[in-house]
Amino acid sequence: MKYFKNLDQIVESLEADESTKNDPIKRAFVFDGRHLTANVGIVRDSGNALHTQKSHDEILVIIEGNVDFKVGVEVMKVSKGDLVFIPQNTLHGPILEEGQRFAALSVFAPYFDRSKNNIEWDRD
Repeated sequence: MKYFKNLDQIVESLEADESTKNDPIKRAFVFDGRHLTANVGIVRDSGNALHTQKSHDEILVIIEGNVDFKVGVEVMKVSKGDLVFIPQNTLHGPILEEGQRFAALSVFAPYFDRSKNNIEWDRD
């Protein structure tokens, strides 16, 4: 396991995990621990990427973007350096206008088993 990674390099190269190739948010999983998973998610298409994780709490660190972000019924403009907490089973995600980009480091607990369908997309 590699213990050190650079966020800018991950965002630049974004080698999206195969399990996210058809999702509105492309994810590069960077760390898996026994109890948590960290990934970098990037959205480059306009519209919403609203979704719910029924079994995971999530903390986001915004890396790139200046976009509206929804958690539950609350919508707030977020930008680089902002932190967002998302309780499990709460509708959330970025809402991008044409030309906007968004990237965030996500930390999920418990461990995010990619062999399972963990995310329910609002677009489904």
